[in-house]
Amino acid sequence: MTIDLTQIILAILTLAGTIITRYLIPWIKSKTSERQFEALKILAKTGVYAAEQIFTTEQWKEKKEYVVKLLEENGYSVDSNSIDALIEAMVRELRIEQGQAIKPKEEAETN
Repeated sequence: MTIDLTQIILAILTLAGTIITRYLIPWIKSKTSERQFEALKILAKTGVYAAEQIFTTEQWKEKKEYVVKLLEENGYSVDSNSIDALIEAMVRELRIEQGQAIKPKEEAETN
């Protein structure tokens, strides 16, 4: 007596494919994007710190261009508002680490 397991094997493969598609692939994508964002933050922080060393205090535009260019050279393409916010956060973090007073943006622009 021979038992045909074809239908059972096909059902198991279909179930496995469904589980992989439903759970495993989104999990991998979420982990990749988290890791990519962490790498982006580290690279932006490195760029901000380097720009602080390379340029004078008044060269804000050059500092930002330096960081944006560094990110682009490393394969990151981020919209302007997102990159501005990230760079601003890294500058704020640098100022805190250096123990410098942080002025609100409006106050800093009027001085």
